[in-house]
Amino acid sequence: MQWQTVQQNWPAFLERIEQRWPMTDEDDLLEVDGRRDRFVDYLSKVHDLTQNEANEQIDAWLMGEMPADAHMDDFRDNANIVESGRSIPPGEDVYAEDRDFGDDRAPDVPVGRND
Repeated sequence: MQWQTVQQNWPAFLERIEQRWPMTDEDDLLEVDGRRDRFVDYLSKVHDLTQNEANEQIDAWLMGEMPADAHMDDFRDNANIVESGRSIPPGEDVYAEDRDFGDDRAPDVPVGRND
């Protein structure tokens, strides 16, 4: 995850930030408004860290997964559409009829039955 993603979806990350750094306060985090320099300063004060330690902790936190509500934000619609296209198998396009590729035919006879 990149800081730009966090900054653009700052409110969606607040709960996760409060879980990671329990001494933080939601109102204070809202004032930070996604600016990394302000967040580093805030973490340094609240958790009694040096600027370098705060930066290292933020970098480690950024290695985690993006929260679902941030990932599904309207801002990411185009990126999500492009990503979903990668899971379409060769020979199928987004407008293809599902019945052409699915198993809509009669089910196979269960194993061990002859009728």
